[in-house]
Amino acid sequence: MDKNINENGYISWQIAVYKTDKRLIEFNDKLNAAPVNAYAHIHANADEGEDGRRIYSNIGIVLQDYSAGTGDKIKRATANISPDEAQYIFSRLYSGVEKFDFESSKIFGAPDETGHSKVTKLKIVRASVGSDGKPRNYPWYIECDNGKGIAAENQNGGTYCKSGSFISDAKVFININDLDFFKLMNRVSSYITVWESRYGAAVMITGKNAINEQIAANRT
Repeated sequence: MDKNINENGYISWQIAVYKTDKRLIEFNDKLNAAPVNAYAHIHANADEGEDGRRIYSNIGIVLQDYSAGTGDKIKRATANISPDEAQYIFSRLYSGVEKFDFESSKIFGAPDETGHSKVTKLKIVRASVGSDGKPRNYPWYIECDNGKGIAAENQNGGTYCKSGSFISDAKVFININDLDFFKLMNRVSSYITVWESRYGAAVMITGKNAINEQIAANRT
């Protein structure tokens, strides 16, 4: 057995994790290469796979609150960000911004019997000063909120959660200092860069070769 695989055959997809005595945040590998027919995308972005389903390339975020206990007492919420969004967040950290505000809301999946679909919300905020006017030792605030809502369509054909329809099932937050959040996002950014060098390059070569073969075939 490979020494990097445990006795149960489990291989972790965790890129980075930060824990306190009450909460946890982790970033996971959910990256997928674009299909050959869209090789220049590098990352899959709603591209259609061989089975007809849409493929996405994401960094997964998990927040857990175990202040009430372990097992079924743990509160858990998740969200996804794109590789570009992850790199953007890291760039702001690297620049040492005083204030930062990032919010994302996604609705997906087939509606249930009440017409509600799954919703994930993510908020990442940096505030160096608290409401009391004092400097904050943990200026970064990350919040995941999972629930359900009614999907509505905008003018561009995209979907969003209809105002007033969201029902929260699990909301978890964590506060982090500059150094620890930098460590997390630096590892995520490094992982994306390495992934793109390995898998992005491979799909690009395959796609370019396929184009060259088509050109050669058309010349004959």
